[in-house]
Amino acid sequence: MWVGAGAGATDAGPAAIHVRVPRFAKNLPDAGQNATLHRTWPRLALPEPRGALDDVANALVHAVQCQQWRDAVATLDSVMFRRLMRPEQVKSLLAPLPATFSRYLVICDGRAESGLESLVRLLLRSVGIHARVQVRIDGVGRVDLLVGDRLVIETDGREWHSDARSFAADKRRDLALAERGYKVLRLSYQHVVHEQERVLATVRGIVARGDHRWSARHRRTVPLGR
Repeated sequence: MWVGAGAGATDAGPAAIHVRVPRFAKNLPDAGQNATLHRTWPRLALPEPRGALDDVANALVHAVQCQQWRDAVATLDSVMFRRLMRPEQVKSLLAPLPATFSRYLVICDGRAESGLESLVRLLLRSVGIHARVQVRIDGVGRVDLLVGDRLVIETDGREWHSDARSFAADKRRDLALAERGYKVLRLSYQHVVHEQERVLATVRGIVARGDHRWSARHRRTVPLGR
C-alpha cells in the first residue's frame, strides 16, 4: 500500500490523499473523506514496496491515470527533470497502460524545471502556440519559456516562501530582459491554475499583434544581446 499527496494541483488540491491498495483487497483503509483509493493496475509487474510509501515507479504509474492530461504530463516532466527515472524507463513503465498514456511521452519535456512551467507550455500548445523551453539569453541566463523571438514567460510558484533576495533577483532579470527588448510575462500559481483563460487571452493578444517577434524598429534601437 502507498500513500501519496494530491495527484493534481488543478483537481484534487494539495490536501488530497491518494492511497493504493491491492487489486482484490476487501478490508480497505479509512484514509478520510478526501482520500482517493486506487486498486493496483492489473498488468503491472512491479514489486511491492516494503514500507507504507511506494517507490517512484508504482506511484507514477497510478498517479498519471488519476490526473488530468496536463497534470500527468507535468508529472512526467518533473520525474525526468529530477532524474528520478530515465525516459526509456518511463516509456517501459507506461507501455502496459492504454495507448493514451504512452502518447503523453510525445509531448513531455524533461528540461522543464517546474510543474507550472509545464502547465503553461501545454496550455499554449492546446491553442497552437509553440513555446521553447529553458532558452538561454545572453546577459540574463535561462528563461522558462520563450514564445517567438521576444516574449519571455516566467512562472513563479514561490508566493508563500519567497524572500527579499529572490524578489530582487527576479526584478533584476526582468530589467535585464527589458533592456534587451524582450517582453516579459511573469505568471504566478494563481494565474496558471485558476486564471487560464485570462493567460491564454493575454498571450494570444500579444501574438496577434506580432509583439512576440523582433521588428525592424527593435533591430535598429535595441542591443539584442543574442
